[in-house]
Amino acid sequence: MDWWLVWRALLDGRTVYEPGSVTVDDDLNRSFSLADPVPEMRSFLETNGFLHLRHVFDPADMARISADMDRAAPKYQPDDGNGWWATLTDGSRRLVRMQHFDDHSPTTTDLLGGATFESLAAIPGCGHSSAWRSPNHVEALFKPLAVAEGISDIPWHKDCSLGRHSYQCCGLTVGISVTGAGPTSGQLRVIAGSHRAFIWPSLFDPVVLDLPDLPLATEVGDVTVHLSCTMHMAQPPTERERRVLYTGFALPPSDPVAAAAANRRLLGKSRENAPLTTSQSAARG
Repeated sequence: MDWWLVWRALLDGRTVYEPGSVTVDDDLNRSFSLADPVPEMRSFLETNGFLHLRHVFDPADMARISADMDRAAPKYQPDDGNGWWATLTDGSRRLVRMQHFDDHSPTTTDLLGGATFESLAAIPGCGHSSAWRSPNHVEALFKPLAVAEGISDIPWHKDCSLGRHSYQCCGLTVGISVTGAGPTSGQLRVIAGSHRAFIWPSLFDPVVLDLPDLPLATEVGDVTVHLSCTMHMAQPPTERERRVLYTGFALPPSDPVAAAAANRRLLGKSRENAPLTTSQSAARG
């Protein structure tokens, strides 16, 4: 990992992070609504690497999506390569992530095709679009209590880690709160400014950074947005499970024709239902 930093520094012309080299806004607890000026949201996102947007989606739609999650769950099997599973402390197995969830939820499909969702892509002003996101358009996550084994409450990481920096960096990750989340119900945590801190992208100890560790408590219908190089983690729930959708936006590729062909190939493979290991599912995104 240290050599990775050296090579990326040479390739990208960046300096490896040193304490004090990154500064962030004073009011990091600020949240926004879509009625706020886009330049203000853009500045906050550029500086701090994340946004918390209040009351973006109708709670009634979130209730319908939650019901869709319950109906879809029995259609996923541990060996189908389309879901992530965890073992609870009582020994039971639990589905924690459903890929291609839009195949099972008309409400989610309508939401992702709507003007409200697309307006999120315009906040950075860099040309982000849903057209170039992964063929796995959206994932529905359960965050159950008492997980003993499996990838559910993911520790500190950057979304463009695991070798994906050259492919996925500068993307926008969007979390849609199907249920609210707080300190005891699986809230998201972020390290403000970490997208500008050139550090290990995984196996991370937040103690080594002098940057703020922030909880993002959300209500039903709220949205979190973070850059793919922003360090974040899912806090394990202790009193109530959380439900959330994760999707996002990508920058246009340098070769759109080749990228479209690659996406079609990936989509075809993802529909084959071939058994995958956990690491292969994670790499697929």
